[in-house]
Amino acid sequence: MDIKTIHLEDRALQARLRQERDMLTLALRAGKAGRAWGPCPLLALEIYDKCCRRIERHERYRVEDVQKIDGAIHIMVSCGEHIAAGMWLRIQDGELAVTVAPEEIYERKNEVYRLFTIDILPGLLRVKNGEILLPVGQGMLVRTGDKPEIQDRFLIYMEQERWELTPTLPVCGAADSAGGMGILAGKGACDAECRVATDGRGSGCVGFAVSLRRFWPDPVDLGHREYRFFPVAKGEDLAHALAKRLRRHALDDLGKKTLEERRHESPEIDYLLQAYTFKLFHGMEREGYLASAMYDKSPNSYHNYLTFAEAGKLLKRLRDAGVAKALTKSVGWNPRGHDGLYPTRFPINERAGGEAGFRQLIELGRSLGYQISVHDNFMMNLPHSPEWDPDCVTHDMHGQPLVHGWWAGGVEYATWGLALPEHRLHGHLRRMKALGIEGIYYADYMMQPLEVNYHPKHRGSRGDCCRGMVRIIEAIRDEFGAAAIEFGTFPGAVAADYIVSPGFWRCPQTWPWPILRLLDTPVSVWHLALHGLVMVEHQPGVSWKGVMECILKGLHPRDEWAARPGHHPVLDDNRIRGLAAIYDLCVARYGYLQTLEIERCSWQGDVQETCFADGTHVVADFRKGTLAVDGEKIKKPAELSA
Repeated sequence: MDIKTIHLEDRALQARLRQERDMLTLALRAGKAGRAWGPCPLLALEIYDKCCRRIERHERYRVEDVQKIDGAIHIMVSCGEHIAAGMWLRIQDGELAVTVAPEEIYERKNEVYRLFTIDILPGLLRVKNGEILLPVGQGMLVRTGDKPEIQDRFLIYMEQERWELTPTLPVCGAADSAGGMGILAGKGACDAECRVATDGRGSGCVGFAVSLRRFWPDPVDLGHREYRFFPVAKGEDLAHALAKRLRRHALDDLGKKTLEERRHESPEIDYLLQAYTFKLFHGMEREGYLASAMYDKSPNSYHNYLTFAEAGKLLKRLRDAGVAKALTKSVGWNPRGHDGLYPTRFPINERAGGEAGFRQLIELGRSLGYQISVHDNFMMNLPHSPEWDPDCVTHDMHGQPLVHGWWAGGVEYATWGLALPEHRLHGHLRRMKALGIEGIYYADYMMQPLEVNYHPKHRGSRGDCCRGMVRIIEAIRDEFGAAAIEFGTFPGAVAADYIVSPGFWRCPQTWPWPILRLLDTPVSVWHLALHGLVMVEHQPGVSWKGVMECILKGLHPRDEWAARPGHHPVLDDNRIRGLAAIYDLCVARYGYLQTLEIERCSWQGDVQETCFADGTHVVADFRKGTLAVDGEKIKKPAELSA
């Protein structure tokens, strides 16, 4: 029997590839005496057979080529005469890099057979009575010892049908008492499919597969996919190790700058780091998913909660109370209020005061030392909008505009960012700037689950969908100096400066998804990786508990209010006094924590703590209601509720 073995190694990692008949296996060892992983199959191919109308998994194949070239191993395998795929293996800086290049994928009879997925090193990251880290929410730990036999798989950066899992991070990993291994999807993460399994006998495994397509007509992204396997030392915290590797990826590979660096080149960021963010809620239609949350029972379909003139009077009171700096985001400044008639934004909402009233609010804000801006939305398209353009809308595989939600503006359809003409992007932003607004500019509803576009002209992949949203964020930064977005998906967090909600978790345990039976403990991978690189919003309300969390995690305070009850709180005297107290604590005294890397954190249980990179140590006891910074107890202001 002809057996061929090829080695790759450096001081930190050794890889052994073994070829035997129709099988390639690979084993890894961390250093000379570190944890060994494998051997396991190098890959498995999942091919859709249109005649049989099913996906068939091929763990054996014909090995066409295995050779060492300039310190790398090149492999080409084939299944029958119709499918062939190539990949490269390299050891770089103590990591195994596995690269799949779509130009080395051949579908020679693609009217019958198409390659859907390449499962990379399936089963390599297997542990017994260990733990697995999944990129669900901000990070989720699975303890394998007590789990039933379960298998599941999900795409990174969200699938619409299971968006509540919110996988926002391109990392996963596994560890046991002998050490661990992590995987970073360094390139092509939009098509990375995380796979997790437990056997009911204490073992479990996790890994990434390259998902080229999920359905027969899907276009294939031509970009390279690269997964980097890196060892985690014995005794090292798995979540911390994966987070810090992801942070290096953001800084070194993607060029993300720290907030401290950004504040020196962006006056907008420098200002916001010293300011309170206020969401001014002007009005909305009673329609869509949010209608049930409106307790204004008047018969009118449109609800007017705050005019521009009323907003100006309330901002004066906040300034008089001691809130020295603030950025406001007007919600519902556009026609028909919140969600309105997107992509149409003009004329400015007459029921809130019209363009003249809005310009007066801007001038008043400037006189107070405040920055006045808006809540905008580039991703929503309403067919009754005067500027509806089906060529800018993502299409489903049935050739119809893709429904994405039902909000206050009505049933809406998803934007395809790469199709937006300049007048709907830079042109619109310049028109907004001409109004006189300033400060960091906010784009709602982004980044949302990635979609494939089947539009006949603007056909594109999930990666193209991501690039389209990043294009919008970068245009905002070009025109306004800084960008804020709603959700913290990793590509969005790298492109933006401010995130409303990183890795939100809203997954009902009653839903029949296998993965929900595995999840044990949320961990703060997102914050460990990205804190100090992007501001993260927090709504403390006027409660002491909210303030404790804001300081503990180094978050940016935001409040939202109106003049009349409805969807948001009314800004009355008690709230104004509370917001002034929060400004003093969360912005003036401890706002600097936003710019620091988090070295260590424990955010579970009654007593939680954070160690920041400058040595600041925060301890919050939520049962007792006490907060200490570097051993100094912070007194609860009388203006705040418990």
